[in-house]
Amino acid sequence: MKSTLENLIRDVHDDVIRWRRHIHANPDLSFQEKPTADFIARELAALPELVLSRPVENSVIAVLQGEKPGPMWALRADIDALPLQEESGEAFSSTKAGVMHACGHDAHTAMLMGAAKVLCRLRHQLHGSIKFIFQPAEEVPPGGAA
Repeated sequence: MKSTLENLIRDVHDDVIRWRRHIHANPDLSFQEKPTADFIARELAALPELVLSRPVENSVIAVLQGEKPGPMWALRADIDALPLQEESGEAFSSTKAGVMHACGHDAHTAMLMGAAKVLCRLRHQLHGSIKFIFQPAEEVPPGGAA
């Protein structure tokens, strides 16, 4: 199982980097994350094992049902950016003046997308279900308190 998991993680490595760089370059402030949520939904739609929902337009929830009965688990990533000017000079720097991912939400989101892709490939071994929650507006009240 360990080598299988390591191989699956290795297989999504490039996707996670690509997703993170896209999200980093295209940040959205709290309550304005529809473009980010649209990107997440488009990418996850390629995984037929997932059932996607959009409870509000700036969020995504994906559910993976394992083959065996069991509990529901939830994994969450926040998707909003901060009102800061990026000055890193990276090729994937923010394309939006005064908005950037400065505290890792771009990485959190990309890693959660990667976890979803890996766990879809392990669906036949899962007991229960996993809910992947892409939360908007974590940076402003009541976002993080919700």
